[in-house]
Amino acid sequence: MTKTTYSADRAHRLLRLLALYRAVAGVALAAVAQSANAPAVAMAAAVAYTGVSALNFALIARLRAHLPTLLLILLAVDLAFMVLVLAAATGAATANAAYLLPILAAHGYLLGSRTAFAHAAFATLVLLMSEALIRPPFAPTLLVAALLGAGFFVMAAIGRLLGRNLSAAEALVQERSDALRRLAHVNELVINELDSAVIVLNAAGQITLANPQARRWLMGDDAVLLNGFPIEEISAVLAAEWKRFRSDPGAWDGQPLMLETNRLGVLPRMTSVSLEGSSDTLIILEDATAIEAQAQQIKLAALGRLSAAIAHEIRNPLSAIKQSAQLLGENPTVGDDVRALTRMIDKNTDRIERIIRDVSLLGRRDRSAPKAVALAERLPELLREIAGMIGAPPDHIQFESTARPVALVDWGHLEEMVTNLVANAWRHSTRSPGCVRVWISLLEQTRRCAIGVSDDGPGVPEEHRDKLFEPFFSGSGSTGLGLYIVRELARAGGGRVRLLSPERGATFVLELPLAEESVHAQG
Repeated sequence: MTKTTYSADRAHRLLRLLALYRAVAGVALAAVAQSANAPAVAMAAAVAYTGVSALNFALIARLRAHLPTLLLILLAVDLAFMVLVLAAATGAATANAAYLLPILAAHGYLLGSRTAFAHAAFATLVLLMSEALIRPPFAPTLLVAALLGAGFFVMAAIGRLLGRNLSAAEALVQERSDALRRLAHVNELVINELDSAVIVLNAAGQITLANPQARRWLMGDDAVLLNGFPIEEISAVLAAEWKRFRSDPGAWDGQPLMLETNRLGVLPRMTSVSLEGSSDTLIILEDATAIEAQAQQIKLAALGRLSAAIAHEIRNPLSAIKQSAQLLGENPTVGDDVRALTRMIDKNTDRIERIIRDVSLLGRRDRSAPKAVALAERLPELLREIAGMIGAPPDHIQFESTARPVALVDWGHLEEMVTNLVANAWRHSTRSPGCVRVWISLLEQTRRCAIGVSDDGPGVPEEHRDKLFEPFFSGSGSTGLGLYIVRELARAGGGRVRLLSPERGATFVLELPLAEESVHAQG
């Protein structure tokens, strides 16, 4: 099967042009035959040829699927018509066969293979044989036929070269177009998924592009920004800032703004975009609160690493101080005042040691190895250990379980979180039986489980609720790192901790992801 290098649309257009060309050539050759006093059969052949060309014009859409065969049949029709005219009208000039030159060039263009040269050879052979049989031997027209045959090969070669070059150019254009479409699609996905708002304004201050975040921040969740919508009608503050940037981009400082719609603080960034003579402005709005929170996290992470390093260096001399104080207190020759001082040293070294331990936990919060933990089976034993550690009678800490979930959590992290929450609840409780309650529940909608820790104390004051999980904040004289560590360890394991506001006391809820076995049991 002959390999072609043409596109379907290009071949269809060229075939239509060839059909029109043949029809015009048939009329022209009929006129030539009439001027040469050709018999009626020549005129009839010209009319039939014109009719076949017109029929071919109408049937191209159906026949183009078999292009090589179609071109060969049409060339045979061309040559049969030419031979019939030469035989019937002895005065017809052989040079009239030159009208086949564009046809053979089109064959080379469409086929782009050796088949085009086979067609040129076929046309040359038929023309030479016709001259040899119809004309007198060694007639001068035989030389004209030979030159035309050479021209057939030249035109086929030219058409083949053009076809190859155009096919290569078309393939390159198609490849570049596909790459641009893919790039545009990727850019659109990236822009639409950004947490920042992206807006493009033209020179008149009209919106030409806005991603979903921009629509939500500027006009609400259900808003749709249309192209050409003036920015002044959406946000006067942003419009004023844009005008300041346009008037003097070098002096523009990009101070934080407060959007009118939702009172959201944003940090604007503006860049001039000039393409194809346009003077657009790209505006990127970032959530100032999120930026500040991210900066705070970076600072806290650096502080955690520094604190962990310092804590490591403090631990050894602290142990030496504690041991020396204990030895001094055990000396029988010292008085009660010295023993009181050694007890004070021992108490404060224990406090410093707890701070060091808490700071060290901050440095290990990212080293999590979550495993499946059956909470209903493991927590009672852990609570007994915690009760002994904090000096609480066993009946003062109650445990309830309304479900038997299997959590996916690092057991060391879970021990530390529950210990901090229970110790915090005991510290603020009334120290009566049942003053601290620990319970487990299953959160089916979020596919999580919850560990709740409640106390019967005075609760959390309203002014302290926003600062409760901040590092080194304490309302009871503790280190101020307990709840902060709980929050960081919970986040490291894909969970979270939150504060409820019951009628009495305080309730902290630790949410943890479920292991696969619990998820399957729910499903």
